[in-house]
Amino acid sequence: MNENKNNQTNQTSSPQMDHDGFNQLVENEARLALFTIIRRDLTQDPPQTESIKSVINQLIEGLTKFVPSKTKVHEQIRAEIFQDEINLETMPTIILGLIGWIEKFQCPADDEVTRGWRNGFREAENYTEFIIKFLAEYYDHSEKVYREVWEARKRLLDGENVIPPEHRREVKGVNGVPTDMKTGRR
Repeated sequence: MNENKNNQTNQTSSPQMDHDGFNQLVENEARLALFTIIRRDLTQDPPQTESIKSVINQLIEGLTKFVPSKTKVHEQIRAEIFQDEINLETMPTIILGLIGWIEKFQCPADDEVTRGWRNGFREAENYTEFIIKFLAEYYDHSEKVYREVWEARKRLLDGENVIPPEHRREVKGVNGVPTDMKTGRR
């Protein structure tokens, strides 16, 4: 009985997880489970590709959200990435297509990430592990890029500078006009 009372005390004294934290935890666990399933499917002989096809379709749909009203771009994205059959011959087209399209939407500072993926794919010895790692990183990276693009669009609509405040140079002067402006003359 005393042990039961201690359990109740520990449960009530532990901090409550907020709703967003709980959703994030569930999302992370679901993602881990998904990539575990993909690893299992890809290591079978012959490889099962339904789960990876589902993830690739989700990533393609995510790319189309960058340009919601551009149906021709949606068609281009699908044409360059989507494959009816997923195998060793089509995987380079899919991976390089995903990388190429995210590069079109990301800022130049993120080019190092995509360059790393290209080099990693070229040098990979275990393609199954590379694909799983790539898809997990791509998922997170595409969400980050989408968030940055969304915030830039919002700043643009609000009449602000699209460059995030943390990346702007500090200008000393009045109304954004520097006090030590150079004219180009000597």
